[in-house]
Amino acid sequence: MRLILATIVLAAIGYGSYWHIAARGLAQEINATLERTPDVSVADYDLGGFPHRFDLTLDAPRLRLPDHGLEWHGPVLNIHALSYQPHHVIAVFPPEQILWLNTQEWTLRSPDARASMVMERNRSGILDRANLVFETPEFTRLSEVHKADSLRASVTRNDTTTDYEIALELSGYRPDEAVVASLDPNGSLPPMLARSRALATLSLDRPLQLGMQPPGLRDITITEMEIIWGDIAVQGSGRLQPDVSGTLSGQLDLRISRWDQVLDLLVAAGAMAPDAAQMAQMLLTSLADRDSGQLDLPLQVRQSVISFGPVALGMLPRF
Repeated sequence: MRLILATIVLAAIGYGSYWHIAARGLAQEINATLERTPDVSVADYDLGGFPHRFDLTLDAPRLRLPDHGLEWHGPVLNIHALSYQPHHVIAVFPPEQILWLNTQEWTLRSPDARASMVMERNRSGILDRANLVFETPEFTRLSEVHKADSLRASVTRNDTTTDYEIALELSGYRPDEAVVASLDPNGSLPPMLARSRALATLSLDRPLQLGMQPPGLRDITITEMEIIWGDIAVQGSGRLQPDVSGTLSGQLDLRISRWDQVLDLLVAAGAMAPDAAQMAQMLLTSLADRDSGQLDLPLQVRQSVISFGPVALGMLPRF
């Protein structure tokens, strides 16, 4: 009996020592990461969870990616990991966050917003897979209020390569009523998108690594893209490559139902000039299937400008 009790006591002491040693190493890594990554900052942080977990609380975290026109910050971010599985991390976001996209400020609200990340064991924080879930999210900009049932995203590394599979799905998306009214004054579109999702493969110049600057992007292969809104259905695939300045070039292949209505929406949104829409209307009418009205459209992308022949249709963001 004494031997059993002594073994238990020694095991408890050893486990407690392991936690404190690991926590000290984690704190050193956090400080080093903040020092070498100026685009990431926090007002303060606290590390707890002894003895079974590592619970990290970041106060006023902020992430800046100025080359991509992106900035995120929130009042707090909670990160958790089991002490015997430190490579599997769960992040819990605050109910309200601020996101800047190309100088536009968006407020994101969700009662349940969380992410999980799994790093490769003993590989210095190389990301193996990650998932993001926002339940009943609300996106607000100025007077606009956009809502959805859920927003889901996943990132999965392909074996040991530098390729990552990206999946995005926005379910039950309901655009702002005033925005829909300006795009569709006749009220022909329903208030909710039936489907909005995309699958793509990103080829990077090195793996995604926790605490390091984002890797460079070599290639984007869009394997599937789908948006269904009323009678409008847009499906697509393609391949894009960025240049040194971040602009994209390549080709997008789209299949569109009610393409004429899509042109009207692009003009109403200010994404396409009326003169360009008229030229596109004349060009596309002869290409669409006469029976179904469906249009198979190969689009060229040069320096992030999407065009069909000589007609410019819109712009893609820089990467």
